Amino acid sequence: MYLSDRPQSFTVEPDETILQAGLRQHLALPFGCQSGGCASCRVRLLDGNVAHRLPPPALSTAEIDAGYILMCLAQPQSDLRIDLHQPADLDALRPQIWPCRVQMRSWLAHDVLRLQLKLPKGKTLHYLPGQYIDLLLDDGRRRSFSIANAPNGEFIELHVRVTPGGRFAQWAAHEMPDRAMLRFEGPLGAFYLREDTRPIVMIAGGTGIAPLRAMLQSLLPQSQRPVHLYWGVRAQRDLYLDAELTQLAQAHPQFAYRPVLSEPDTGWNGATGFVHAAALRDHADLHTHAAYLSGPPAMVRAGKDAFIAAGGDPDQLFYDAFDYAFETWPGVG
Repeated sequence: MYLSDRPQSFTVEPDETILQAGLRQHLALPFGCQSGGCASCRVRLLDGNVAHRLPPPALSTAEIDAGYILMCLAQPQSDLRIDLHQPADLDALRPQIWPCRVQMRSWLAHDVLRLQLKLPKGKTLHYLPGQYIDLLLDDGRRRSFSIANAPNGEFIELHVRVTPGGRFAQWAAHEMPDRAMLRFEGPLGAFYLREDTRPIVMIAGGTGIAPLRAMLQSLLPQSQRPVHLYWGVRAQRDLYLDAELTQLAQAHPQFAYRPVLSEPDTGWNGATGFVHAAALRDHADLHTHAAYLSGPPAMVRAGKDAFIAAGGDPDQLFYDAFDYAFETWPGVG
C-alpha cells in the first residue's frame, strides 16, 4: 500500500481493511464512523484493485466511477496506490483525548442548545474548520458534534439538537451541572475547507450549519472567494443563526446567504422546498464550483447527485453527513 501524497507505504493483512491496517501502524488517516456511513475516510484509488466488505453506502455512483473508495470498508486485492487529498499538516492534527469544562450553555432555538467548551489553561486544540469531535460519555458511548466556530485558542462551540430520544442532549439540556467537566476525542473527520480559488456553493440542513459556520468565520475575513450558502430548515423558528448570517452577508460582498424552508410559515416570501433544489435553481451549471454539504444523510445524498448532474467535479465535492443513526461511534482500537 502506497500513499501518493506522502513518502509512506504500509502492509495490510488479508483480513484487514485499509483503515484498520493504517491505524494499527499508527498512521494519521482520516476516519469517522468506520462503518461506511460518513465518508470521512474517502480516498481516490490511483492504482490497484480493492473489494469493499459491503457496497459503500456513503458514495454516489459518480464518486465510485471517479475512483473513490472508503478505507473503512475496502480490502486490497493487489498492491495499491491511493491519494488521500489531505493537508500536509495532517500529522499535527492527530486525534487526542482532551478534558474540558462547559464554560457556557444557552438555547439557540427551541430545540438547539449551544455548548462552549473550555480546554485546560495553556492548551489549544488544533483543528481545521469543518472538523468534529466525539464527546466520550461515562457509559463508553460516543456522541459526535461538529465544531461550530473557527479556531480562536479560547473555546470550541457545539450546536446540540435536543430531541426526545437523545440521551446526551436531554442530559445536557436539563441535568448537566454548571461548569460540568467532560472528555472528548478530536479533531476528527476530513470535512474542511480546501485552499482554492473556485467559487463555493455551501448547502446545510438543520444543525449541519455548524461546520459551515466555522468555515465562514475563517474564510470571509481573509479571502474574496465567492461563497453562496443555502440553509434548509423546516420553519422560520429553526433559523437560529439567521441574524448572524444576514450580517455576514451585509459585511462581505463576496458572500450570499439564502435560507430555505421546507414547511414555510404563513407570509414567508423566501425560498421553499428542498434546499439542494434551491441551490440548483440559482446555479444550473456548477462545473467551475466547489461544493460543501453538511446535514442529514438524505439531504447530502440528494445534494451530491444534484451537484454531479449540474456538471460538478467529484474532486470538488466535500461533505459531512450526520444523523442520530450515527449517535454512537465505535471506539478506535
